[in-house]
Amino acid sequence: MSAAARAGGIEAALCGLAADIRGEDASLGEILDALGPRGHGFAMFLLAAPNLTPGPSLPGFSTIFGVPMLLLALGMVAGLPAPRLPGFLARRRIPRARLARLVGLLAPIAGRADRALRPRLPLLAGARRAIGACFVLLALLLVLPFPFVSLAAAGAALLLALGLVAQDGAAVALGLAATAGSVVLYAIFGWLAWAALSAL
Repeated sequence: MSAAARAGGIEAALCGLAADIRGEDASLGEILDALGPRGHGFAMFLLAAPNLTPGPSLPGFSTIFGVPMLLLALGMVAGLPAPRLPGFLARRRIPRARLARLVGLLAPIAGRADRALRPRLPLLAGARRAIGACFVLLALLLVLPFPFVSLAAAGAALLLALGLVAQDGAAVALGLAATAGSVVLYAIFGWLAWAALSAL
């Protein structure tokens, strides 16, 4: 990713990521390396936002993004400075055209975020391990087969990711509150599902 894209807004960084890929495809490891020093935040943004883009919420769709989010979040909790995936995932290749389509879907979200976010509340924005622990929890919720309720977890993860990228502690605070709300929502949904099954 170019230096300008790394230092600029979220939308510019995403567009720079797609433009900088050489060849017909790139491995997930190469994409993570290209995300630069804000890699964890960008990676979580790329994993959370597709769950909120227009389209049907299919069973298992959120799981596709929840598993790598979990692995990256565990790295954050462990204190890794940059996102890393296990070799078998890092070597998986993504066609350039597919990445470009994803960036096209996410660019409007990133553009709105650029206008709303700014560096503030550094103690919250810099609490990387605590934010990583929240990502672990949200990733586990995304893995569960609750297609509609997963929107709450994805929204919370998106807020945390944007706060991490922009160093905006206010967005992180909103993400923490949304994480707590997601846990409550999943608990209610799980209880209702258990009650329905018990009544059969």
